Amino acid sequence: MADDVTRTEIADHLSAVFANGALSRSDLLIAAAGARPEVRAVLEALPDRRYTELRQVWEDLPALPVGS
Repeated sequence: MADDVTRTEIADHLSAVFANGALSRSDLLIAAAGARPEVRAVLEALPDRRYTELRQVWEDLPALPVGS
């Protein structure tokens, strides 16, 4: 996992995408297409499951810091 990636940075890219329902890991990667490569690498490490809210992403990334 990239040490300098934070939950805040990921939330900046993903917070609005959950309004339309459940998303797969692939959907999250598409939503974060404009993110830094380090952010995309963290998202690529997520399990391939359905996410209905951002909190579920944090459950799968428990060691990711909130912010700097």
